Amino acid sequence: MDTGAAYFEPDEFFSLGGFCCQHSHRDKYHIRALLEFLGVHNTEARHKPVIRVVAGDLHRVVDAAEKEMANRGRHYQAGGLIVSVSTDPTSGDPSIVPTSAPALTRELSVAATWEKYDGRAKDWVHCDPPSRHAAILYDAQSFRYLPPLAGVVRQPFFRESDGELITQAGYDRTAQRFGVFDPRQFVIPDPTHDAARAALALLEELLTEFHFVAATDKAAALSAMFTAVVRPSLPHAPGFHVRAPVFGSGKTYLCELIGAFAGPGGNAKVSYPTTSEEATKVILSLLLTSPAVIEFDDMDTDWIPHGVIKRMLTAEHITDRILGVSKTATVSTRTLLLGSGNNVGPVRDLLRRVLTIHIDPRCATPATLNYKGNPVERVRRARGLFVSAVLTIVQAWRSAGSPRAEVDNIVTFGGAWSDYCRYLLIWLGYPDPATALLDQVRHDPDAEALRGLMTEWYAAFGSTPTTVRKAVDTANHTRGGLLDAIREFPLEERGEINRSRLGWLLRKNANRIVNGFQFQQAEADGRIAWRVVPIKTPASPALPASGASNERCAASWSARI
Repeated sequence: MDTGAAYFEPDEFFSLGGFCCQHSHRDKYHIRALLEFLGVHNTEARHKPVIRVVAGDLHRVVDAAEKEMANRGRHYQAGGLIVSVSTDPTSGDPSIVPTSAPALTRELSVAATWEKYDGRAKDWVHCDPPSRHAAILYDAQSFRYLPPLAGVVRQPFFRESDGELITQAGYDRTAQRFGVFDPRQFVIPDPTHDAARAALALLEELLTEFHFVAATDKAAALSAMFTAVVRPSLPHAPGFHVRAPVFGSGKTYLCELIGAFAGPGGNAKVSYPTTSEEATKVILSLLLTSPAVIEFDDMDTDWIPHGVIKRMLTAEHITDRILGVSKTATVSTRTLLLGSGNNVGPVRDLLRRVLTIHIDPRCATPATLNYKGNPVERVRRARGLFVSAVLTIVQAWRSAGSPRAEVDNIVTFGGAWSDYCRYLLIWLGYPDPATALLDQVRHDPDAEALRGLMTEWYAAFGSTPTTVRKAVDTANHTRGGLLDAIREFPLEERGEINRSRLGWLLRKNANRIVNGFQFQQAEADGRIAWRVVPIKTPASPALPASGASNERCAASWSARI
C-alpha cells in the first residue's frame, strides 16, 4: 500500500539507508528511529560484508578484500593492474583507468565494512582499510577473484573463440571484453551479397572527394575503415600511413574519417617519437587506457622502426615499466595505428608492418579544397549506420563461404586481418588493398643496398670465407664497387669503414636471401668469416591484374535496414 512512508536502501552516500515519512511524522522519525523500531543493528543495516582485520590472517583478509571488490562488478584485472572502465561524459568514449593506491583504499572502504578488535572496548570497532593490506593488493601481479579485462569495445565485435558477432553491451566473460555501446544503433540486415554491395556503396560515398593516386589506394582506405571497426577482434593488424606530396592534401582529414569508425571519441594524436625511450613511454602510457586510435599526425620524419612500435604491430601485448611508478604493466596492442605526412613513410622493418595510402590532389593550392560532403561529420552523427555497413559486409562474406582470393600471403597479417579487411574487398571487386604493403616489401631500399653488397662481395671473393677485416682492406685498396656498396650503409666514422658495424650488419642479415644470394657465417684462419652463396629459390606467383570495380549497387542502405 502507498502509506506515504518510504525506505531507501544503503548506498555510498547513505551508509544506513534512508527513511522518509510524508505525513506529519517526517520531523520525528528518521532512519535510526526505524532501525530501532525494527531491532536492526547499524552493522546489519549497512547491508555490506564485514571484513575483520585479524593478526596472522593477512592473506585471508587480502583475499576477502579482492573478492568483495570483484562482487561489486566495477573493477577488473588487466596486465597486472587493477582497473575500471570509465566513459567520457562529453564524447561517450570509454577507456580503461588503472586504479591508484589511494583510490583502491577508498574502493575497499566502499566495498566492505572494516573492523578491528578494540581491547579497551572489548569489542569490534569500525576502522579504515589498513594501508598495509591495501598496498599488498595493489602491488599484486595476479588476482584470484577480479575478472580479467582484455579491453573495451565501442561497437559490436566478433568473438575470437567462436567467431560469433556479439551485439550486447557489457562484460563478455568469454571474450573478456567490456562493450560500451547502444545495441539499438547497430542494425544489421540479412547478410546477402546484395546487402554487402549496398553497404559498400554507402562507404564509397564517403571517399568520393579524396584524391587517391590509384584504385589500390582507395581499396587500402576502405581496408583501414574495416580495420578500425574490427580491430578489437584482430590479434595483429598493420598500421596505416596516409602519404601526400604537399600539405593540405587531406591526409589528416582521411585519418579522422578512418578513426571515426573506431569509436565515438577523436583520435589520440601525438608526435612521432624521436628516440626509442620516448617511444616506449608514449606508447605504453597511451595503451594503458585502451584507446581506439593512436595517430601520428603531420609527421615530418619517416616511421623510424622503434622497437615498441614494431612490437605493437606484430605482438598482442607489450610489457614494460609504467612511467613514474615502480610497477610493470602488460597492455594490449589492439589499437588502430595511423600516421600521415608529406613524402615520408615507413622504412626498414616497418615496411612490412605499415600500409601506405597515397593521395595527390594534383593542384597548386590543395589547402583550399573543401569537402562538401562532410564525411567525418556524417560518420560521427550516424556512426552506428556506417559501422553496421562494415559488419554486414563481413557477415555476407562469411555467409558466402569466406572466399579467399589467390594473392600473396603477408606474414603476420595473413590470418584474421586478411579475412576481415582484405579478402572481402577483393570478393566485392576491388583490387588487393594490401598491394602497397607488398610493393614496399618487394622494393625495400635496404634490400636493394644489401643486394648490391652481396653482388660486389661475390665478385670480389666468390664463395670463399672472408673476414670483415680482409673485406674492408680489399675495398679500401681497390677503391671500386665493393667500397661503394659498403658505403651505401651508415658504417663510416671519420671517413673510415667501422668494421664492428659492418660485422653487426652481416650478422643481422645472415641467411637472408636477396636476389638469389645469401650471406652465410663461416670461418677463416680461426676467425669468424663470411661468404656469399648463390641460392636457387622458386619464383613467387604473380598477383592477379587489378580489374575495375564491379558496378555498384545504387539501392539506399538506410532504406534496406
